Amino acid sequence: MQQPIASIKTRGYRRRRLAEAILARHSIKPTTTSQPSPIRVICVSDTHNKQPVLPPGDILIHAGDLTENGSFDEVQAGISWLSSQPHQFKILIAGNHDVLLDEAFLQKYPERRYGQLKTKEDLDWGNVIYLEDAAITLDVPVPQSTTSTSSPAVETRQITIFGSPWTPQYGISAFQYRPDTGSDHWSERLGNLPEATAALDTIIVTHGPPKLYLDRRDIHQAGCPYLLAEIARIRPRLHVFGHIHAAYGREDVVLDAVRQAHDDVQIGWGGWDAIAWMVVLVLWAKVKGVFVGLQERTSTFVNASVVGGRDNELRNEPVVVEI
Repeated sequence: MQQPIASIKTRGYRRRRLAEAILARHSIKPTTTSQPSPIRVICVSDTHNKQPVLPPGDILIHAGDLTENGSFDEVQAGISWLSSQPHQFKILIAGNHDVLLDEAFLQKYPERRYGQLKTKEDLDWGNVIYLEDAAITLDVPVPQSTTSTSSPAVETRQITIFGSPWTPQYGISAFQYRPDTGSDHWSERLGNLPEATAALDTIIVTHGPPKLYLDRRDIHQAGCPYLLAEIARIRPRLHVFGHIHAAYGREDVVLDAVRQAHDDVQIGWGGWDAIAWMVVLVLWAKVKGVFVGLQERTSTFVNASVVGGRDNELRNEPVVVEI
């Protein structure tokens, strides 16, 4: 795959501006209308030993950096805190600070064990589900509203959640990959995950962000373009991450062909041919909308980092998404 442009020079500036203008005229817009009995997902990340108050919900997701230094005591305290929460399902992935969970890293840097003999095998996970390059499908109970006075019927919805801790290499931390290996890295981990459908909602949890989405740190967008390529293919209902504290927030988009061509231009993978293709797709969407209407799945990106500043103090609220 062609390497993304990493230079801060203005090469391709006109194309990027034009792609933004074309996307703004696209008739397909994201909608956040949830189902009659939505599943309430609580998103949190980068707590760094802090224990914020968490709102109620069905699924609690922590997207890594549970700890500051990654010692056994810190990791166990964080897991115990998560396990004590009332949410029926609690999902955790590691972040680059959670070094106890990366045995290969500790073998290379044994001083990061901090003299402790206990390993991740000694952790008491309680009812926390830990995902490391793995997926789980949950049967989530969903009460169904009825007109009778009896108790509402309870059905289940299947939610598949994939979790991965990896971020592009920056300094000496756990779970990192060389940026130039990102294509193979993410295709190996996400390549077998099918495109999400209306019948099967998919949630992707990674510690780091995809390129272009809630990944800005100062003037630099630190997300991974190869992760974005897989996310664009899968089109999950929700992608939760953290890592870049300053980029906290939520963004709802439609990952259709117009958006993908736009993103290719922004990254530097698409040229004037991608611009022309965007124009064709936008015009076709307008024609199609006149005759058959338009409806596309919305994907929600959430950077759930709750700390900020030099001392990693609590600054942001957990993000609630109803799906």
